[in-house]
Amino acid sequence: MATTFKIQYAASATPIESTQLTDTSNVATSVHSSIDKSVGGGKEISCGTTATNVAYVDYTTIVTATTTLDAALGATVTGIDFLMIKIREAASTGTPDLTFRLGTGDTSTHVLSGVGDVMLLKPSGWDGADYEIFSSGATTVAKIDILYGIV
Repeated sequence: MATTFKIQYAASATPIESTQLTDTSNVATSVHSSIDKSVGGGKEISCGTTATNVAYVDYTTIVTATTTLDAALGATVTGIDFLMIKIREAASTGTPDLTFRLGTGDTSTHVLSGVGDVMLLKPSGWDGADYEIFSSGATTVAKIDILYGIV
C-alpha cells in the first residue's frame, strides 16, 4: 500500500533554425545559432499521503466558454499546485485547440493547438472554479489529458 504520492515532471525546449540548401527541395535544421542550447528541467514534487491529491482526468472539451476547470475535472478541486494538460487527439474534424483562462473575459489565456501540444503549470493553491477551459469551435474540440496535484 502506498504511503506517499508524488509527481515527476520534465520539460524542455530547443530553439530551431532552418537553412534552405542549394537543392531547394531540402532544408537543414539545427539548434538556433545565436542561442546554441536547449533549455530544460524537471523535478519531483510530493503530494502528501492522500491518494486523491494526485489525479488524472480524460476529458473532451466543449465550446462553452464558461466551462470551469472543476467541471472538466468532474469535482470541486481546491489547492491545485501542479497542472498539466495535453491535447491527446482531435474529437472533431478540425485542428483541436484548447483555451485555458482565469475567469470570463480574462485576456491572459493559455492556448494549445494541435495534437501533442501541452502546458505545464506550477500554480500555488489554485481553485478549479476560478479557471475556464474550452475549445474555440465545434470542429476544434479536443480529447485531452489532465494531470493535477495538490501539495
